Amino acid sequence: MVDYGFYTNDYLGSVIPEKAFSGVAAQAQRYLDRLKRIYRVESSGEDAEKLAVCAMAETLWDNRNGGLFSASTGGASTRYAAGKTSLKRELFDKASIYLDIYRGVGQPAGQFAG
Repeated sequence: MVDYGFYTNDYLGSVIPEKAFSGVAAQAQRYLDRLKRIYRVESSGEDAEKLAVCAMAETLWDNRNGGLFSASTGGASTRYAAGKTSLKRELFDKASIYLDIYRGVGQPAGQFAG
């Protein structure tokens, strides 16, 4: 289970309040566990699964609080309304940032041989 200290110190998250974190992180972990039952999921590093849970937890938190999703890259941050992408797809995409998720034979989901 990912704790709030990891979320704030390692993932550098600040979106989810401490009191709400354990419940949202547990929900994200259950979704990751489901992905691992359905697909072949490989970690790219020691904390990859924890980082994926944090990213998914933020998505769940944003969805609960107004249906907005946020994304940040470097110093730029963007928020967009839910509905453009389903919540399940958004969670899958967040997990895929940190984990290689194979839906079948070949490349991880979302990656193509070039």
